Amino acid sequence: MQAQIYPGRPNLLMDHLQLGLMAAGESEPRVYLSLYVIPWSREIGAGHVALVRHRPEDGDAVDAILTDNPSLARALVDQLQSAGYSRMDLTGEPRAASFTRGPLREPEHVRYLIASMGLEIDARWEDLGEPVFAAGPAPQRPTEQEIWSMLFEAQTATVTVNQRVVPGEPYLVKSWIPWLGRSLCSAHVARGEILVDRAEPGRGWMGVAAG
Repeated sequence: MQAQIYPGRPNLLMDHLQLGLMAAGESEPRVYLSLYVIPWSREIGAGHVALVRHRPEDGDAVDAILTDNPSLARALVDQLQSAGYSRMDLTGEPRAASFTRGPLREPEHVRYLIASMGLEIDARWEDLGEPVFAAGPAPQRPTEQEIWSMLFEAQTATVTVNQRVVPGEPYLVKSWIPWLGRSLCSAHVARGEILVDRAEPGRGWMGVAAG
């Protein structure tokens, strides 16, 4: 059986890791991390971008954009703002940071150490469950792009900010229901996400007429 070639144009390849923790009795997460790991893209570059929102019990609130490629971070933030992103304040300038991932040989959990001047984050996704493969319209540009993803939900997760443990537990995010058909854990890893520009109308796989 011959392989099929999708007629749309590949646009971006990434892992997208999200981790939110909410304390008991509260309605907003104490910490939310959205980490983009992009080895290749056609339009915005490659590198790491971490969006961090932290609301400590004492001390100043944090909304930070951390990256090892400022131009990538600016382009990604522009895309998110155009799509109406509201999970955190994206008006600040990107801050230089380093990103260290735990060993790939340990697939049941993922750990990232993110270090920037005055801000260090240790994020861990533990006991990753069975993957869910999902494909559909790309949320930011649903009429123009499609996205394919392998989603792994964590059973437990932890975050430390500047060596202080953030209290809270993962929670279900209902905003996933319109796209995925069900809620998704706030601590999850999307591995090998592929974003493609939608094919011209009437063209199917192999570049031939659909139907």
